[in-house]
Amino acid sequence: MAKAPVLTIAFLERLPEASARVIEHMRPDDAVALFETLPTRLVTPIFEKMEKWPAARCVQHLSLDKAAAVLADVSYQDATVLLRLTPADQREEVLGRMPTRLAADLRESLRYPRNCVGAWMDLSVPALSLGATVKDAVAVARERPVGDALFVVDGDQRLAGFARAEILLRHSAGTRLADIITQTGLKALFARTLLREVASDPMWNRFLRLPVAGRDGHLLGVLSRHDMMQGLTTIEARPTGPDAEAPLLQDAGEAFIASLAGLVRLFDNDEHRSHSGS
Repeated sequence: MAKAPVLTIAFLERLPEASARVIEHMRPDDAVALFETLPTRLVTPIFEKMEKWPAARCVQHLSLDKAAAVLADVSYQDATVLLRLTPADQREEVLGRMPTRLAADLRESLRYPRNCVGAWMDLSVPALSLGATVKDAVAVARERPVGDALFVVDGDQRLAGFARAEILLRHSAGTRLADIITQTGLKALFARTLLREVASDPMWNRFLRLPVAGRDGHLLGVLSRHDMMQGLTTIEARPTGPDAEAPLLQDAGEAFIASLAGLVRLFDNDEHRSHSGS
């Protein structure tokens, strides 16, 4: 495989944060091809500066040895977040190539009893950072359903707030999420809370999905009302919360998705016009 040019390596090494912003918007195949040519010592700081969903997408396409080397080198917190966003079968393959003790610790951090919230949460729904933009949010929504609200985390991966589609639609592509998110009225569920204890949480009246956090407050994933009810049925616990999704909430979820689709088309049209005029 061809090596990256010397000037490219110098840029990546001296400006990992700026490099992360560029790589986040590259085609996955191009980003992975670049990472495969670089030594792990250069790749690690870039991964730690990237938004977690684009970084996880790269992990999923790296060779197993490269993915294992990067995840063994990034912070433990970043490794757990990236592994949670990696499909289970691939996750186990990568863990199998990491140092034994570290892999065992990471496996334990990803395991929850079946009667707890963590066992039923969706790990594939991405959260964005406060520094991300509306354009970043749309890019994420193109690849993964985000439900009726997009969750936003701070630099420590703790829940900072949320944004609904109608809020995103009111702002330009370059607007930072930190400037437009709602910061009140939402608390994360704890992953080790019993599922039956959250079934009657009043937040289900406002959201189709609720964020889930670990003991340290780091956002881990989301729990949908549907998965909560399925979990309660599976573990033969008596549901104590609503047993059907309210039509109003269903409509809200569909409206959110439709609004995001409109936003995607709007940005695509703007980019097309800008290219045509250049």
